[in-house]
Amino acid sequence: MKTFKQAFEVLKDAEKFHLEMADLYEELLEKSEDKRTQLLLKHMLEHEQRMARNLSNYGEVAQHKVMRTWLQYTHEESAQDFIRGLELSDPPSIKEINNMGREVDRYFSDLYEAVYGAIESAEVKEVFEDLKQIQDKERITLSMATNSLWDM
Repeated sequence: MKTFKQAFEVLKDAEKFHLEMADLYEELLEKSEDKRTQLLLKHMLEHEQRMARNLSNYGEVAQHKVMRTWLQYTHEESAQDFIRGLELSDPPSIKEINNMGREVDRYFSDLYEAVYGAIESAEVKEVFEDLKQIQDKERITLSMATNSLWDM
């Protein structure tokens, strides 16, 4: 379903999604008994908290009039809906958790790219390009951390 939202609302939705994913990872961490899985979940939890903080830091930018730009918005999934769309065992395996993290990162990379393509304002485009670059750097950092877990 396509709706119209202002650019700052997209940022707020994304921040909420990251916080919900952080809550899920924290819940899984509390239930996990495997040390490698715990390390992976800690990395992913910190990653989601960092991404939520990054979005929160854009709050000042979002208050500018330019961030009130309207755009067609198609990513309406909540974190819970997103997770339901993944096939996970109970409890999820370390590979499933790793895949979940990659899917979340892909979701946000696609989101920021789609928003970037739909916006005409150069200032707003710059914000979403910056967010995509941050997301991509975080994805690489998380990937390096998870790769080191496989060597353990």
